[in-house]
Amino acid sequence: MKRFAPLVALAVWLAPAVALACPVCFDANETNRDAFIATTVILSLLPLAMIGGLALFLRSRARSAEKTAETEASPLEARG
Repeated sequence: MKRFAPLVALAVWLAPAVALACPVCFDANETNRDAFIATTVILSLLPLAMIGGLALFLRSRARSAEKTAETEASPLEARG
């Protein structure tokens, strides 16, 4: 098994060069390359924006609930 490890490593190292798997790096058309890069950026930032939006939503809900609890607790404290 150990004697095949260098061959496997070499095959894995050379495979992307043979396949030209990266359309952004090897596309001759500048417009297509820009579109691939823009799509990659958008798809990378979209989950971060969704998580940030959810965090802001939960924070606003928590603040709203806290204000509601304060206003409901105030008349009870005044009576006591």
